[in-house]
Amino acid sequence: MPGQLTKPIDQYTGEEFYDFVQKLKWGGGAEKDRKCKGDPGCDGTNPSKQTVVRVDAVDGQDSLAAELSGPNGVVAVRAQNRGTLVEDRYGLKPDKQIEYYIVVLPGTGQNGRWQLEEVVTTPGNRSHTKVSDGVFRSCNHPYRPGRVNRANFYTCANSPQSDSVQKSGLVMFDPKTDPVWVDCDHGCCLVD
Repeated sequence: MPGQLTKPIDQYTGEEFYDFVQKLKWGGGAEKDRKCKGDPGCDGTNPSKQTVVRVDAVDGQDSLAAELSGPNGVVAVRAQNRGTLVEDRYGLKPDKQIEYYIVVLPGTGQNGRWQLEEVVTTPGNRSHTKVSDGVFRSCNHPYRPGRVNRANFYTCANSPQSDSVQKSGLVMFDPKTDPVWVDCDHGCCLVD
């Protein structure tokens, strides 16, 4: 897999990790409005403010799975806050000199772990820091090999690969708060 790390993430310097992710090809992503925090306009049932986040998957990595992540993990998703406020669910900051990368790590069974790395891209001052982690959860939908990888914000139930997607006019999901979703060898996986 193109995003396979050759050593533990903590052993990469900021320059090494930055160089590694810059060599990856990204695509199949989406840009969505997301719930924000840190401003009174972000709160309430009908907030007046939000931020914009883009997520992209690593191209050519259509067999992504926690079981196949190897001992050091696999870089799976790049996230960039293109708005002006901090994103609520993952804490993504709105800074043009910061990018975020989701690294999938081994776990148990089909579920793995994920780690979100914040990367400062300023030349001469590059660094990376773990900002959060959680469960990398499989949705167990049919695997469709050879598809262009995609990343978005969905739940397993509202994923375009799910047979249980609601077909009514009711909106049963909220991309402003849904987790990062990525194609994987179990149909799709969530960064919960």
